[in-house]
Amino acid sequence: MNRVLVSIIIRTCQRPYILKRALESIVIQSYPEIQVVIVEDGNNESEKFIKENFSMLNICYVATGKKVGRAKAGNIGLELSEGVFLNFLDDDDMLFENHVQTLVETLKKVKNRAAYSIAEERRLKISNTTPNDYKIKGKSIRFKQPYNRMLLYTFNYIPIQSIMFHRSLYEQLGGFDEHLDALEDWDLWVRYSTKTDFCFVEKTTSCYHVPYEKKLKKRRAENLSEYRDAIYENFSNYEISLNIRDINKEMTYVIREYKNNGIIRYIRMFFRALFFGER
Repeated sequence: MNRVLVSIIIRTCQRPYILKRALESIVIQSYPEIQVVIVEDGNNESEKFIKENFSMLNICYVATGKKVGRAKAGNIGLELSEGVFLNFLDDDDMLFENHVQTLVETLKKVKNRAAYSIAEERRLKISNTTPNDYKIKGKSIRFKQPYNRMLLYTFNYIPIQSIMFHRSLYEQLGGFDEHLDALEDWDLWVRYSTKTDFCFVEKTTSCYHVPYEKKLKKRRAENLSEYRDAIYENFSNYEISLNIRDINKEMTYVIREYKNNGIIRYIRMFFRALFFGER
């Protein structure tokens, strides 16, 4: 069987006890042709741990030495990637066993250069004394959203690990905006959407984690809100060509969803994004 290489790019920052979960989720993937690119922002604290525990993976590891930030670390990972298809994975998130295979099979069948699936949200309560000690306080599916440009331009319903894209998008449009240290993934999806539609796969293939405690949620929201103006400024520079039929299709969907689900749903989504930083 002709299998293409997939590069999974992980940014981490001196916390191997958390990175462990992400790497374990790659070990169990049903799809075998995977390159794991790990970029450690700062010193190489995780290097020994990775070599001792995950030698079974095809890993390209690099530490930046000095702190460079999330976006720069992600771009270093993109530069080191060799795969035909690329997928980010934050070090505190996980892929389910079928994630890579599901999205690869989808992208091979369609003309779209990006595909995303459903992600489960898990709310974690982390121990104050032991960072790797946590309890899952709740699980839910926050987004089960078919692709729609107009909605994507309004809020990010695509968690970073849930989307896989063809490297030609990166080669054509570049990687993360290095001025951003939050919401950089949303900015990237909007930029990529100017050149391709995304294919929605209605399967749950990954999970991401958010804080359970209100204080941590508030801090996260404040961090995200700091970059919203910069994001909207970027959006003003992105151009897309849509004909009347495309606009009609996009807006018909939005209007239909509004009628079927009511305005309350969209108000809730807006305020969750605005005040709680929820994706």
